[in-house]
Amino acid sequence: MPTVSKNIFWSTLTSALQLYTGSVVFIVLAKLMSVEDFGVLSFGFSLSTLVVIVADFGFSLMIMKDYPQKETGHDSYVFNGVLAKMGLSLLGGCFFLVYLSIFYVGEWFSVGAIYILFSLVASFIIYLQALMKVQNRFHKFMESTMVYAIGVTISILIYWQVGLSLVNLVCCLLLSKIIQLLWAVLLCRASFKRFKYDKKLIFRLVKNSWSFGLHTVLGIFYFMVDTQIISLYLGARDVALYQSVFRIILILLVFSEIVSNVLLPYLSFKYYKDEDLSELIAKIFLYLLIIGCSLFLLFTSFKTKILEVLYTPEYQEAAILVLPFSIVVILRTISSLLGNILTISNRQVYRVLTVFVSLVVSLTLNFIFIPKYGILAAAWISVLVHLVMFIMYFVFSKLEVPSIKLGSRSNTILITVTTGIYIFMQNFGQSGLWVVFGCIVLWMAVVYIIMGQNNNSKFLKQVLGEKGVG
Repeated sequence: MPTVSKNIFWSTLTSALQLYTGSVVFIVLAKLMSVEDFGVLSFGFSLSTLVVIVADFGFSLMIMKDYPQKETGHDSYVFNGVLAKMGLSLLGGCFFLVYLSIFYVGEWFSVGAIYILFSLVASFIIYLQALMKVQNRFHKFMESTMVYAIGVTISILIYWQVGLSLVNLVCCLLLSKIIQLLWAVLLCRASFKRFKYDKKLIFRLVKNSWSFGLHTVLGIFYFMVDTQIISLYLGARDVALYQSVFRIILILLVFSEIVSNVLLPYLSFKYYKDEDLSELIAKIFLYLLIIGCSLFLLFTSFKTKILEVLYTPEYQEAAILVLPFSIVVILRTISSLLGNILTISNRQVYRVLTVFVSLVVSLTLNFIFIPKYGILAAAWISVLVHLVMFIMYFVFSKLEVPSIKLGSRSNTILITVTTGIYIFMQNFGQSGLWVVFGCIVLWMAVVYIIMGQNNNSKFLKQVLGEKGVG
């Protein structure tokens, strides 16, 4: 059976492909098309992120919790889950189509409508990929993602060589997504050999999905709705600038996504076996904090060079967004563990409450401040929203794992050193390479010392060597 380390390996490859299709491709397109066209394309992709979460309605998260804890009936669970998703997807698609018809016309509407179809297809893909993950078939998860990556690459090459219109480009992306769905169905065909229609099970799945669905829907809305508000009040250019930094943030968040993909079924199984998770969670929190702080320092220290390499000179205006978005990286990285704790401990309702409060804060502040202060206000509001989310997650997680502590010696040292290096780099980073090199050495030394204390390194090796799910 695959170990945690092998699952992380395959999940890393998968995340690299998702990184390519979700961020790198858009960075390339930003160089190939006008700022206005990139703004419309980014609007469509942002809309699709909202639609796919509504269409999935937490089923992919629910199966990752339920599947490892079920002894029998897996095939029936999966089949009837797909049937339940069909109805929910249709409702979600109709809702967003009405939204488009009310607020958008022309190319904005066309791109948005195609991306709605794109999202409905994608919702079934992520459900089947969740099934692959809980079956410890992370290599097949990677394979299904590679199919879409190949399709996207061909689409971009055609766009570059032939000069497709923006609408035709999005149609090519939709075709690639349909091919990926067919491939995912083929990979999961063994789970559909023995099944039967079960009306009661469908209703039970829909009933049980409300907390998972509301959590994921509200969660993605508070994270992505700012782009929709920017498109309504400010226009395509501001959407493009905002999304240029946001794409980089999505790249950085891949690291926490890799860990989360593997940890959720792993922690769910541990919880099901009634094992003590106190030490495990405390250690993982530390590891995630190290990752988050490292990514923060990387982006803030080299923001000008990163934007210069990835985009055209017009996008240098977006540099003011780097600091707030980098703080978001830290908060989302460490919050991923806390959210998983609530999911596996049947406290999903607390996740729903948390993201609901976060969404209310996000909508209220964005509608007030974006029209007046623009995209910079949206970025700092995102920091505040994620801080609210983190605090609430932490408070609720302590109900299940009281041993979680924010103010441990290691955590305090990491935050203090990160802050110090950031301030030093902002004031003296242009003095020469010796400053940059010195800060890198200092950070690596601090991480090395912390990992050498309290059995942190040995514990990590032990976890990586354990079986993925039982």
